[in-house]
Order: sequence, then C-alpha cells, then structure tokens
Amino acid sequence: MIYEITRLNLENGMDLILAHKRSIKLGELLNLSISCQTTFTTAISECCREVIEKDKNGILIVRIEGQKDKFYLTATVRYKDPGNNETAYNALNYARRLVNQLNIYVEDSFSNIELKINIPKTTKLSEKKIREVIEYFENEYPDTPYEEVKRKKEELDRIAAEQQEQLIRSVYINEKKTEFLSIASHELKTPLTTIKAFTQLALAEGDQCSEKVRMYLEKINLQSDKLNKLIQQLLDVSKVETGLMDFTMEEVAMNKYIENTVSLISKSIPSHMIEIDLPDNVTARIDKLRLEQVFSNILVNAAKYSPENSLIHVTTAVQPGNLLRVSIRDEGIGIAEQNIRKVFEKFFRVEEITRSYSGMGMGLYIASRIVAGHGGSMWIDSEVDKGSTFHFTIPILQ
Repeated sequence: MIYEITRLNLENGMDLILAHKRSIKLGELLNLSISCQTTFTTAISECCREVIEKDKNGILIVRIEGQKDKFYLTATVRYKDPGNNETAYNALNYARRLVNQLNIYVEDSFSNIELKINIPKTTKLSEKKIREVIEYFENEYPDTPYEEVKRKKEELDRIAAEQQEQLIRSVYINEKKTEFLSIASHELKTPLTTIKAFTQLALAEGDQCSEKVRMYLEKINLQSDKLNKLIQQLLDVSKVETGLMDFTMEEVAMNKYIENTVSLISKSIPSHMIEIDLPDNVTARIDKLRLEQVFSNILVNAAKYSPENSLIHVTTAVQPGNLLRVSIRDEGIGIAEQNIRKVFEKFFRVEEITRSYSGMGMGLYIASRIVAGHGGSMWIDSEVDKGSTFHFTIPILQ
C-alpha cells in the first residue's frame, strides 16, 4: 500500500524551512527516534535545497509505503532539471550517505530524487495510525502568515487545475458532438432525398394510386419534410460550431420582405391569426433565406406554445444606432424568468414542457446565431401564462 502523507510546492527559501518543519513533525507523529528524525529531515532539506536552486516549481511528496509490520518512509522531490542527473548525484552525496536509499530517475520528463528509510517495528505503526497522520497534515493550522498564504495559493491552484481539466474535457466532448452532428446529418440527407423523390413521383401518378395509398404517400411526404428540416437544423448547428455558417447578403426593402415571409410561413400555421404592423419602410443588407429561418423558428414556436386561433403580432420599429427592431408577440404559455436566457442555448428545453411539446431545442439557438451573423442581437420579454415577445435587431442602411 502507498499512502501520501503530504506534498509541498518548492518555490523559494521559505519552503525549505517549511519542508524541514513538516519532516520533523512527521517524525514525531510516527514516534521515530531523534537520530532517525534528524537524518531523514537533513536528507530532505539537502534535496530540497538542490531543487530550489535548479527549479522554482519543484514538488516534495512524502509517502509511507508497505503494510502490516513492514513500512518505509519515502520522500520524492520532483523537478524540471535543465542539466543532467550526474550533477545531482555529485551535489547530493551527503544526503545519500544519510538514508538507506537515494535514487535519481527521470519520469514523464521530470527528474526525481527519491529518499527511502525503514520505519522500525518498534514504532508499532498501523494503517489506523497512518490515517491519523494524514488527517493531521490535511487539517494542520498554518503557524505563520507565509504558511497560510501558501496553503490558500495551493488550494486555488488545485481548483484552477481541476477547472482547466474540466474545460478541456468539455471542449473535447463538444467538438466530438459537433463532428457527429455534421457526419450524421450528411449521411441522413442522401437517403431522405431519395425517399422524398420517389414519394413525389408516386403522388404524381394520379389515378394510378388508390385513395388509401395516396393518403399514406402524403403522410410519408409530410414526415419527410419534417425530417429534412431537422437534418438542416443539425447541419446549421454544426456550421455555427465550426464557424462555417455562410451568408449571402443583399439589399432588401424590409417591409415587403417581412410581409412576403410572414405570409409564406403562415400557411404552415393556419390555426393562428398573424397581425402585421410595419410603420417604417427601411432597407437592410440581409441573407433572405437565413433571416427567413429566424422568422420561421419564432413564428412556428409562437403557434406551438399558444392556444389555437390566438393572435400572433409582428411589428417593427427603428431604434437609435441605425437598427431595425423586429418584435413577434404571442399569447402563449410564456417562459419563466430563470429560463429566459437559457432558451438560446443549444439543445435547451424546459423540463416541464418536454412531455407535452416536441422539439430538440435547436431553433432559437440557430436563430440567435443567424441574427448575430447579421450584426444584431436577440432577446425575450415574457410572462408565464400570458405570452412572450421575441425581439431581434438588424442594422439598416441610411
């Protein structure tokens, strides 16, 4: 068994004093003789002094190895050695004479000085005692301001390292998800195109199909359209994540464009009334197809989460800074305040509504990225059980 007792970053001469102090205390806790404490502590001090001179980022790790009635006390001083190990052997001859064993080896590009002594059986060391010693060093109260500052710094360094590792892991997982979405979407597109093409050919046969078969084909065609839209969303997510979403910009009279776009989308949500109020006729540089996605996502969502025959109101207003604000208000279930910011996150869906409403939580994420790609921003005003208003801005031409 190997038990780590304590570790210490070796950065300056103050740490040499701290290493000496901890070594002495460890000897006392283990009931080592005074001579044994002195030799082990002196050997550690010599090694730490050598390392501090070579590298300001060395580490002292003290362990107990063994089990039952045979234990060893081990100290490893790890550092980045700019020279060679022969230099260290010459410099540490004194420490090597003090302990049973002193080894120097390289591991993972680090040089390691390892000291080892036998722990006499007379100490009656046990696993229970070892755990008490570990607990002592974990809860040791700093005696000096330097020790207190160092302990806080080491704790912060540990937390920062964990957060960095978690961030790296998160980025890696996210990249793999994006890669999967891209590959899966492309692979699905080819067979879906074939299914849709043959379905439309069959529907075009007219009298060749019975009414029952025609009904089945129309359902296949409808579901193919839904699946095609889902695949396109997956592709768009992949493009956003990799920075490859492209825009074909052109100057457009916004009132006419909005009227035509809303009229087209309204055919897919016939159970809702859409009222349009466009007081200012301005021109903007937009990607017409991409911005149509934004309108479609918001309007279809407004219809999905609102009662049938309720009103959806679309209006625009010119804002300072040459911006056109588009607002789409519904009379739906609304969004709780704590979820308003989250709805623009990729794949986010409110848990309470997932049982009643289908979706994957991609539409608003993609819409917000399209608006951002136009140089605008997107936000929501909402109240639970009263409805939501989705706003987005785009720059306009003077």
